[in-house]
Amino acid sequence: MPTLKQRLFYLLLVFITGLVCVYDTVLSICFASSLPYEELNPLCNIIIKNGGVAQLIIIKSIGTMVGISILIRLVYTRFRVCVVIMFFLGLFLFFYLTFYSPDGDYRMSALIEESMNSSPIRHFIEFYRSADIKKAVESLTEGNL
Repeated sequence: MPTLKQRLFYLLLVFITGLVCVYDTVLSICFASSLPYEELNPLCNIIIKNGGVAQLIIIKSIGTMVGISILIRLVYTRFRVCVVIMFFLGLFLFFYLTFYSPDGDYRMSALIEESMNSSPIRHFIEFYRSADIKKAVESLTEGNL
C-alpha cells in the first residue's frame, strides 16, 4: 500500500504530464496558421485535413482530460508505474516541442539565439499573460482556426 507521500509524488507527475499536454495544445493555437504545413504527426495531419486546426485542438483538449483522469485513477492502483512512463514520455514531448530545430542546427549558440527571439515557452507565457484569452486566440491564430 503506497504512503501519502508516494501518492502525492505520483500526483505531481500526473500534474506535470498534464501541463505538458496543455503546453502542446497552446502551441497548436499559437502556430495555427502554419500548423497545416509544419505538423509532423501523421494522425494530426489527417485531423487537420478533415476538420481543421480547431478540430485538432478540440480533440487534443478532450484527450488531455481523459488521459489525465485515467492517470489520476492509476495512482491508486498497482499499475501506477504507467504514470512514471507517461511522465517521461511527456518530458520527451516537452523537450521536442521546445528545442526542435527544423534545419538540424543543434549548436548551443543556435539554441540560445532561438530562445532569445521566439521560443515556444515565450509563446506559451504570452498566451496566458494576455488579459482576454479569446482576443489572444484570435490575434495569435489570425482567424485561421
